[in-house]
Amino acid sequence: MHERSKRQRLGRRAANLLLIVGGLTIAFPFWSAAYTHYQQRSLSADYRRASAAFAAGAQRRSTLATPLTPALKARRLAALFARGLKPGEPIGHLIIPRLSFNRIVVQGSTGSHSLWPASDASYLRGGPVHYGITPLPGAGEPFAVAGHRTTYSAPFYSLNVLRRGDRIVVATPYGRFRYAVAKITTVLPSDVGVLYDRGYALVLTTCTPPYSASHRLVVWASATGFTLN
Repeated sequence: MHERSKRQRLGRRAANLLLIVGGLTIAFPFWSAAYTHYQQRSLSADYRRASAAFAAGAQRRSTLATPLTPALKARRLAALFARGLKPGEPIGHLIIPRLSFNRIVVQGSTGSHSLWPASDASYLRGGPVHYGITPLPGAGEPFAVAGHRTTYSAPFYSLNVLRRGDRIVVATPYGRFRYAVAKITTVLPSDVGVLYDRGYALVLTTCTPPYSASHRLVVWASATGFTLN
């Protein structure tokens, strides 16, 4: 009788534990989305302050003191902005009209850790993250950005519905850069060559299929123009 009672208690504890784990699993998408929403609001405020500070900077004015072509001016402004940019800080708004998408992109890790999968994990919980080994908009190709497909509000969940010609905009403190989707491909996670392809100005990556990390969905976009602030 004692053994039977003990087994019943253990069974109830196991059942309760499974209920708790199940509840946490079900709740995860909701609290992770709430966390991302909070982070995006905070990042938006940080971005507004950064934009105001950059616009008022005396160093910015001296950088543009001599006559420059628009492309060279964009490159110099991007370099100046990058100089004070730290991982986790906002770069600008990523806007995709077809998806009614507007999120703050933050700077990712740089240097030898930039391709280490875990290096940007904490930043990705707040929204899309710039691959730190790629240049900023206007500074070269491609400006590459990663985002979650199914968790933390799933910012890149619908990238697969984009079509050739769809517009994408990246608004930064120094300019507004416009792109058009050129193609969508699927690659292995180990194929980091997509970050070094100079044939496209913007690259967006996310896991595919949904709820799996077996492959990467890649959206490639070409530059169509820019306007400097």
